[in-house]
Amino acid sequence: MILYALNVALILAGCFLFYKIFLQKETFFPLNRFVLLGCLVLSFSLPLIPVPEQWSLRKVSEETPAFNLQVKDSHKQEITTTPVKNTAPNVAKTEESFFKDVSLLDVVVWAYWFGVAIFGLNFLFQLSVLLYKSYAKPFIQDGRFRIVEVSGEQAPCSFANNIFINPDKYDWDTYSQIILHEKIHIQQGHSYDIILAELALVFQWFNPFAWFYRKAMEDNLEFLTDNELLAHSDIEPTSYQMSLVKVSAPHFPASLTTNYNQSILKKRLLMMNSKKSNINSTWKYLCIVPLLLVFISLLNEPVAFGKSAINTTVANNNKFAQISNKGTWFATIKNDKISIRLEDEEGGNNYSNNDFLLTEFKNLPTSEKGIFSLARDAGTIQFTGKFDGKTGMGSYEFVADDGFFSFLEKEGVSTNKDKDGMVFFMTKLKREFVTTLKKQGYTNISKDDLIPLSAMNVTGEYIASLKKAGLANLSLQDIIPLKALDVDAAFIRDIESSGYKNITASKLITLKAQGIDGKFLKDARNAKETSDALDAKVVDNKPKINTRTDHKINAHVDIDEDDEFEMAVAKKAMNITPQYVKTFTSVGLNFSDDELMAMKSLGVTPAYCKSFESLGLGELSSEAFISMKALGLTAEDYTDYKKLGFKTLTIDAVVGAKATGTTPKFISELKKKGYNYATIDKYIEKKVLYKL
Repeated sequence: MILYALNVALILAGCFLFYKIFLQKETFFPLNRFVLLGCLVLSFSLPLIPVPEQWSLRKVSEETPAFNLQVKDSHKQEITTTPVKNTAPNVAKTEESFFKDVSLLDVVVWAYWFGVAIFGLNFLFQLSVLLYKSYAKPFIQDGRFRIVEVSGEQAPCSFANNIFINPDKYDWDTYSQIILHEKIHIQQGHSYDIILAELALVFQWFNPFAWFYRKAMEDNLEFLTDNELLAHSDIEPTSYQMSLVKVSAPHFPASLTTNYNQSILKKRLLMMNSKKSNINSTWKYLCIVPLLLVFISLLNEPVAFGKSAINTTVANNNKFAQISNKGTWFATIKNDKISIRLEDEEGGNNYSNNDFLLTEFKNLPTSEKGIFSLARDAGTIQFTGKFDGKTGMGSYEFVADDGFFSFLEKEGVSTNKDKDGMVFFMTKLKREFVTTLKKQGYTNISKDDLIPLSAMNVTGEYIASLKKAGLANLSLQDIIPLKALDVDAAFIRDIESSGYKNITASKLITLKAQGIDGKFLKDARNAKETSDALDAKVVDNKPKINTRTDHKINAHVDIDEDDEFEMAVAKKAMNITPQYVKTFTSVGLNFSDDELMAMKSLGVTPAYCKSFESLGLGELSSEAFISMKALGLTAEDYTDYKKLGFKTLTIDAVVGAKATGTTPKFISELKKKGYNYATIDKYIEKKVLYKL
């Protein structure tokens, strides 16, 4: 399940970055909605699709055990494993590392499902509150719409066929515009988009890109509604925009609703006043197909004869149920450590702890069968058996410490002594650690918090250092991924030194996971300031041809810290480093971060850009370079078209010709037949007609 969740997270991150780079600024809002919904569904569906082995980029490891499938009878199958290299030292090493990984995996699984439960309950709570308000508050029936009257400062919103609004807050014109706006949300079923995004968050709560994705979906729905309202009503755009400013409020309703959100007000106003996208830019949407195919080939399991059944059986054997309090032990002494494997006699399940120090045991029986034990706060394991040289075996029994569990109950931690005792023992949970958490201000502690925290050796000093560094409202659930990623006070100070003020645990987790440090953030900000300075200088000098820079100046909007954070993560994912930016600026090419990410994804280089500008075309926009590169258009291709004798030949015209297959050879053939047109557009029309 964890592997599936990670695969979903990777695909969702890729789809978000694709939308952010290529589609976010396009005004094809219905198409954007379709893409966002489709990619969300595909993110959860694609990892489940097996692909033919020859299509998969995943290769079978040479050290993978060879499996033999032997048919015993018509109803039963027995699977045996034969390692490729069957030597005792290698087997012991493999088992040792394997069981260590399993214990850590168990901790991750517990933490994941704990998060799913929390966010799932939050989703159900929000849904219950909305349903209660829908039918408990007074309402007016307006056809299929129910206008529910609310009080207080809550912003207007809609859910299903309900519109929630305080009619006493607004004048009649503003009230009417709000109702029209929310009716469009209801008519187009936008609530279901939000519900789907919220459900995705329940299972992808750990993925920062899932939160960005949900916000992108909500933003696009608002853009779509604004555009629909202004296109199909008599409302004056200026009046409507003023109404948005009046209505936006900081008291936001539940996240399951479509609502007036102050945080995206600036974006909505800019989008309403932006130039409509050219139909020629729809080629960008087709690029999502190869991206998804790459994910399928890279992540999905290849299909081979008999492999599915074998993997299922092996996976079932590798699932570890609750650690048994009784069973058999096998041990190997290595230098100053003892590696002990525990086996459940009844279920046949194998377990392993981290290596024990040899000094933790006294009087190990060697000559004859004897008893030795290991005690910890949670209880004592009594081993019966003997060692023969460096190896030993026997039986074991765990006895829980009643005083320890009484202590946990007194501290408000609900546990089951029989089921949880061995888990606490294996994770080395101590009374002192629980007391430390209490001193740190954590009063509501659960065993699901204690197990991963103790397993990862979280200390009171570590928690105190994080709080002192600025994470005052740090939850126990935040500490788990912070510790797993080795986020410490020094890292927090490093990030703060870059100028970030609103540092949260979730942002630190994302930054650390992406390998982003303070230097990267500083360099990114310096690069942006340099870019802005160059833009201002160019504007002051008023060059004759400045298509690219004018486009950037007109589109420039001050972004808040959250947007800057998203941009930093995206730049790191795309490896947009200051050195990479310098390769463009050093030759006089100045592009924004968004433009550079789009160009990097398609392999647009400074040399490629200069090859066109050297033809006397002036400064071309990033959109021109991106569209040309996507079509495989080169400067030589442009020259071939120029040789055909066109007096006026723009890049847009050549891009159109390349996209439709109107090649120089095709044009030459038409010229020989007597079709001598002054512009290339006429030849494109002929090509399209011939295809029809």
